[in-house]
Amino acid sequence: MDSMNAKSIDVPAIIKMCRVFGRLTEQERRELCGKARVEHYHERTLLTDREDRPEYLRYVVSGSIDYALSTAEGGFSFLPILPGKWMSWIGVFGTAPMMCDLWSSANATFVAIPARDLQRLVGANPAALLEVIDMVGEWTRLLTGWALSFAAYGPEKRLVYLLLLASSDAVALAKEGFAAPVTQTHISQFGFGSRQRVSRLLRSLADKGLIEMTYGGVKIPSRARLEAYLSEEKPPGKAQRG
Repeated sequence: MDSMNAKSIDVPAIIKMCRVFGRLTEQERRELCGKARVEHYHERTLLTDREDRPEYLRYVVSGSIDYALSTAEGGFSFLPILPGKWMSWIGVFGTAPMMCDLWSSANATFVAIPARDLQRLVGANPAALLEVIDMVGEWTRLLTGWALSFAAYGPEKRLVYLLLLASSDAVALAKEGFAAPVTQTHISQFGFGSRQRVSRLLRSLADKGLIEMTYGGVKIPSRARLEAYLSEEKPPGKAQRG
Protein backbone atom coordinates (compact mmCIF):
# COMPACT_ATOMS: atom_id res chain seq x y z
CA MET A 1 0.00 0.00 0.00
CA ASP A 2 1.21 3.48 -0.87
CA SER A 3 0.14 6.52 1.12
CA MET A 4 -0.29 9.25 -1.47
CA ASN A 5 -0.20 12.98 -1.00
CA ALA A 6 -3.73 14.03 -0.07
CA LYS A 7 -3.27 17.19 -2.15
CA SER A 8 -3.64 15.09 -5.30
CA ILE A 9 -7.27 14.38 -4.34
CA ASP A 10 -9.79 16.94 -3.07
CA VAL A 11 -10.26 15.40 0.36
CA PRO A 12 -12.20 18.37 1.83
CA ALA A 13 -14.75 18.18 -1.01
CA ILE A 14 -15.15 14.42 -0.57
CA ILE A 15 -15.71 14.81 3.16
CA LYS A 16 -18.10 17.73 2.79
CA MET A 17 -20.40 15.96 0.31
CA CYS A 18 -20.97 13.06 2.74
CA ARG A 19 -24.32 13.60 4.44
CA VAL A 20 -22.94 12.42 7.80
CA PHE A 21 -20.03 14.83 7.75
CA GLY A 22 -22.30 17.58 6.46
CA ARG A 23 -23.83 17.57 9.94
CA LEU A 24 -20.49 18.37 11.55
CA THR A 25 -19.13 21.86 12.08
CA GLU A 26 -16.62 23.33 9.67
CA GLN A 27 -13.95 23.00 12.33
CA GLU A 28 -14.77 19.32 12.85
CA ARG A 29 -14.60 18.68 9.10
CA ARG A 30 -11.21 20.38 8.97
CA GLU A 31 -10.07 18.10 11.78
CA LEU A 32 -11.20 15.05 9.79
CA CYS A 33 -9.32 16.32 6.75
CA GLY A 34 -6.21 16.54 8.89
CA LYS A 35 -6.67 12.94 10.02
CA ALA A 36 -7.46 11.57 6.55
CA ARG A 37 -4.94 9.81 4.38
CA VAL A 38 -5.07 8.78 0.73
CA GLU A 39 -4.18 5.15 0.06
CA HIS A 40 -3.35 3.37 -3.17
CA TYR A 41 -3.21 -0.40 -3.50
CA HIS A 42 -1.45 -1.83 -6.55
CA GLU A 43 -2.49 -5.40 -5.74
CA ARG A 44 -5.56 -6.99 -4.18
CA THR A 45 -5.01 -6.55 -0.44
CA LEU A 46 -6.78 -7.65 2.73
CA LEU A 47 -7.95 -4.54 4.60
CA THR A 48 -9.85 -6.08 7.51
CA ASP A 49 -10.09 -9.71 8.60
CA ARG A 50 -13.57 -11.02 9.41
CA GLU A 51 -12.58 -11.45 13.05
CA ASP A 52 -11.61 -7.78 13.41
CA ARG A 53 -13.32 -4.41 13.25
CA PRO A 54 -12.16 -1.90 10.61
CA GLU A 55 -9.63 0.63 11.83
CA TYR A 56 -10.61 3.06 9.06
CA LEU A 57 -13.69 4.25 7.24
CA ARG A 58 -12.77 4.37 3.56
CA TYR A 59 -14.16 6.31 0.62
CA VAL A 60 -13.67 4.58 -2.72
CA VAL A 61 -12.03 6.95 -5.21
CA SER A 62 -11.19 4.23 -7.74
CA GLY A 63 -11.25 0.45 -7.82
CA SER A 64 -13.43 -1.17 -5.18
CA ILE A 65 -13.68 -2.42 -1.62
CA ASP A 66 -14.97 -5.99 -1.66
CA TYR A 67 -17.01 -7.65 1.06
CA ALA A 68 -15.78 -11.23 0.70
CA LEU A 69 -16.74 -14.50 2.35
CA SER A 70 -14.96 -17.80 1.75
CA THR A 71 -15.37 -21.22 3.32
CA ALA A 72 -13.11 -24.17 4.03
CA GLU A 73 -15.14 -26.15 1.47
CA GLY A 74 -14.15 -23.76 -1.29
CA GLY A 75 -17.25 -21.57 -1.32
CA PHE A 76 -16.70 -17.92 -2.18
CA SER A 77 -18.84 -14.83 -2.66
CA PHE A 78 -18.12 -11.12 -2.74
CA LEU A 79 -19.91 -7.80 -3.06
CA PRO A 80 -17.89 -4.93 -4.54
CA ILE A 81 -18.39 -1.39 -3.27
CA LEU A 82 -17.64 0.95 -6.15
CA PRO A 83 -16.37 4.56 -6.36
CA GLY A 84 -18.40 7.21 -4.58
CA LYS A 85 -19.23 5.15 -1.48
CA TRP A 86 -17.90 5.09 2.10
CA MET A 87 -17.33 1.71 3.75
CA SER A 88 -17.93 0.41 6.29
CA TRP A 89 -20.21 2.38 8.59
CA ILE A 90 -21.46 -0.82 10.21
CA GLY A 91 -17.92 -1.96 10.91
CA VAL A 92 -16.77 1.37 12.35
CA PHE A 93 -19.79 2.03 14.57
CA GLY A 94 -20.74 -1.55 15.40
CA THR A 95 -19.42 -3.42 18.41
CA ALA A 96 -18.81 -6.81 16.76
CA PRO A 97 -16.58 -8.04 13.91
CA MET A 98 -17.94 -7.89 10.36
CA MET A 99 -18.21 -11.69 9.81
CA CYS A 100 -16.70 -11.16 6.36
CA ASP A 101 -13.37 -9.92 5.04
CA LEU A 102 -12.85 -6.49 3.50
CA TRP A 103 -10.49 -6.49 0.51
CA SER A 104 -9.09 -3.81 -1.72
CA SER A 105 -9.22 -4.52 -5.41
CA ALA A 106 -6.06 -4.10 -7.45
CA ASN A 107 -5.25 -0.54 -8.54
CA ALA A 108 -7.59 1.00 -5.98
CA THR A 109 -7.45 4.42 -4.34
CA PHE A 110 -9.23 5.32 -1.10
CA VAL A 111 -9.58 8.20 1.32
CA ALA A 112 -9.23 6.66 4.79
CA ILE A 113 -10.27 8.23 8.11
CA PRO A 114 -9.36 6.58 11.45
CA ALA A 115 -12.35 4.94 13.11
CA ARG A 116 -11.49 6.31 16.55
CA ASP A 117 -11.70 9.91 15.30
CA LEU A 118 -15.03 9.25 13.60
CA GLN A 119 -16.45 7.63 16.70
CA ARG A 120 -15.41 10.63 18.78
CA LEU A 121 -16.68 13.37 16.46
CA VAL A 122 -19.79 11.72 15.04
CA GLY A 123 -20.70 10.07 18.34
CA ALA A 124 -20.89 13.49 20.00
CA ASN A 125 -23.15 14.92 17.28
CA PRO A 126 -26.74 13.57 17.44
CA ALA A 127 -27.66 14.81 13.95
CA ALA A 128 -24.61 13.14 12.37
CA LEU A 129 -25.22 9.96 14.34
CA LEU A 130 -28.81 9.82 13.08
CA GLU A 131 -27.49 9.94 9.51
CA VAL A 132 -25.28 6.94 10.28
CA ILE A 133 -28.26 5.10 11.77
CA ASP A 134 -30.31 5.88 8.67
CA MET A 135 -27.65 4.47 6.33
CA VAL A 136 -27.13 1.36 8.44
CA GLY A 137 -30.91 0.97 8.55
CA GLU A 138 -31.10 1.04 4.76
CA TRP A 139 -28.51 -1.73 4.53
CA THR A 140 -30.37 -3.73 7.18
CA ARG A 141 -33.68 -3.36 5.33
CA LEU A 142 -32.17 -4.48 2.04
CA LEU A 143 -30.28 -7.44 3.49
CA THR A 144 -33.29 -8.57 5.52
CA GLY A 145 -35.36 -8.54 2.36
CA TRP A 146 -32.67 -10.51 0.54
CA ALA A 147 -32.61 -13.16 3.28
CA LEU A 148 -36.41 -13.45 3.26
CA SER A 149 -36.49 -13.67 -0.54
CA PHE A 150 -35.01 -17.18 -0.36
CA ALA A 151 -38.21 -18.45 1.25
CA ALA A 152 -40.69 -16.16 -0.50
CA TYR A 153 -39.57 -16.30 -4.14
CA GLY A 154 -38.44 -18.73 -6.77
CA PRO A 155 -35.04 -18.31 -8.48
CA GLU A 156 -36.24 -15.81 -11.08
CA LYS A 157 -37.78 -13.40 -8.60
CA ARG A 158 -34.83 -13.81 -6.25
CA LEU A 159 -32.64 -12.68 -9.12
CA VAL A 160 -34.92 -9.67 -9.65
CA TYR A 161 -34.54 -8.81 -5.96
CA LEU A 162 -30.76 -9.13 -6.24
CA LEU A 163 -30.76 -6.71 -9.18
CA LEU A 164 -32.90 -4.26 -7.21
CA LEU A 165 -30.45 -4.58 -4.32
CA ALA A 166 -27.49 -4.01 -6.64
CA SER A 167 -29.11 -0.88 -8.09
CA SER A 168 -30.21 0.60 -4.75
CA ASP A 169 -28.68 3.84 -3.48
CA ALA A 170 -27.00 1.93 -0.66
CA VAL A 171 -25.11 -0.47 -2.93
CA ALA A 172 -25.04 1.42 -6.26
CA LEU A 173 -23.36 -1.45 -8.09
CA ALA A 174 -25.81 -0.89 -10.94
CA LYS A 175 -27.55 2.26 -12.13
CA GLU A 176 -30.84 2.45 -13.95
CA GLY A 177 -30.28 2.80 -17.68
CA PHE A 178 -26.57 1.95 -17.57
CA ALA A 179 -24.72 -1.32 -18.05
CA ALA A 180 -23.43 -2.71 -14.75
CA PRO A 181 -20.50 -5.11 -14.24
CA VAL A 182 -22.79 -7.86 -12.90
CA THR A 183 -21.59 -11.05 -14.57
CA GLN A 184 -23.04 -14.56 -14.63
CA THR A 185 -20.15 -15.75 -12.48
CA HIS A 186 -20.82 -13.03 -9.92
CA ILE A 187 -24.55 -13.84 -9.79
CA SER A 188 -23.89 -17.58 -9.46
CA GLN A 189 -22.01 -16.88 -6.20
CA PHE A 190 -25.27 -15.71 -4.60
CA GLY A 191 -26.90 -19.13 -4.53
CA PHE A 192 -28.18 -19.35 -8.11
CA GLY A 193 -26.24 -22.43 -9.14
CA SER A 194 -24.15 -22.77 -12.28
CA ARG A 195 -23.41 -20.06 -14.83
CA GLN A 196 -25.59 -21.97 -17.29
CA ARG A 197 -28.56 -21.74 -14.93
CA VAL A 198 -27.90 -18.04 -14.35
CA SER A 199 -27.75 -17.52 -18.11
CA ARG A 200 -31.20 -19.09 -18.50
CA LEU A 201 -32.62 -16.89 -15.74
CA LEU A 202 -31.15 -13.75 -17.29
CA ARG A 203 -32.47 -14.65 -20.73
CA SER A 204 -35.93 -15.16 -19.23
CA LEU A 205 -35.83 -11.71 -17.63
CA ALA A 206 -34.55 -10.19 -20.87
CA ASP A 207 -37.41 -11.82 -22.80
CA LYS A 208 -39.84 -10.15 -20.38
CA GLY A 209 -38.23 -6.76 -21.04
CA LEU A 210 -37.00 -6.46 -17.46
CA ILE A 211 -33.28 -6.30 -18.26
CA GLU A 212 -30.96 -6.02 -21.22
CA MET A 213 -27.95 -8.31 -21.48
CA THR A 214 -24.78 -6.51 -22.50
CA TYR A 215 -21.18 -7.56 -23.01
CA GLY A 216 -19.76 -8.24 -19.55
CA GLY A 217 -22.82 -7.09 -17.64
CA VAL A 218 -26.51 -6.33 -17.31
CA LYS A 219 -28.51 -3.17 -17.96
CA ILE A 220 -31.61 -2.33 -15.91
CA PRO A 221 -33.88 -0.14 -18.08
CA SER A 222 -36.39 0.46 -15.28
CA ARG A 223 -36.32 -0.33 -11.56
CA ALA A 224 -40.09 0.29 -11.49
CA ARG A 225 -40.56 -2.53 -13.98
CA LEU A 226 -38.54 -4.88 -11.77
CA GLU A 227 -40.50 -3.82 -8.68
CA ALA A 228 -43.79 -4.39 -10.50
CA TYR A 229 -42.71 -7.89 -11.51
CA LEU A 230 -41.60 -8.65 -7.97
CA SER A 231 -45.02 -7.67 -6.61
CA GLU A 232 -46.61 -9.91 -9.25
CA GLU A 233 -48.18 -7.05 -11.10
CA LYS A 234 -47.86 -7.18 -14.85
CA PRO A 235 -44.82 -5.07 -15.72
CA PRO A 236 -45.15 -2.41 -18.40
CA GLY A 237 -44.32 -3.73 -21.84
CA LYS A 238 -41.28 -2.81 -23.85
CA ALA A 239 -41.34 0.58 -25.48
CA GLN A 240 -42.47 0.42 -29.08
CA ARG A 241 -39.82 1.24 -31.59
CA GLY A 242 -40.72 3.80 -34.17
